Amino acid sequence: MINNYIIYLVFCVIPFFAYAQEPPIQQNNKNPCFEKSTDTLPLNKAHKNKQYNLTSNENCKIKDLASWNCEIDFRYIPLPSKNDINMILVPQDCGDFPYRLYLLTIKDNQIRSDLYVEGEWYEPGNNENLIEKTYFTISKDFIITVTTEYDNNLTIKHYYLNQDGYLKEKTNNN
Repeated sequence: MINNYIIYLVFCVIPFFAYAQEPPIQQNNKNPCFEKSTDTLPLNKAHKNKQYNLTSNENCKIKDLASWNCEIDFRYIPLPSKNDINMILVPQDCGDFPYRLYLLTIKDNQIRSDLYVEGEWYEPGNNENLIEKTYFTISKDFIITVTTEYDNNLTIKHYYLNQDGYLKEKTNNN
């Protein structure tokens, strides 16, 4: 009787625990939430009316990602990554304006930076022809240039991506 019980444990119970364990997490410096971008740097194109990729909020364990979402599934456009830093464009079209994209940088499953980089804004009820237009470029060195046109004026700002995944505005000192 004892021998039969031991045989039962060895052949039935132990394999069950081996198969019931979760598969090992693969360490590959790429975030499994996002598809890899097909774009190459330098990047200089508009993303208006571009189709979004989808990822599930349930499967994607990035802190505070759900706060950037307007729908059930998270919508994004992948951008070229730098080392282990993901960069994605996220639409913020659930408010008054249907075309506003934010650039998010993600490292170690945390959103490190967000920056409004593309879209249109206007004051409802005022001059409908007076539209603020914002667009961006990314150089081969991951310098992000954000240009805003409004009322015949241009505002241009440059940002760099540091090794910790944060976007920092370039000044004369850096």
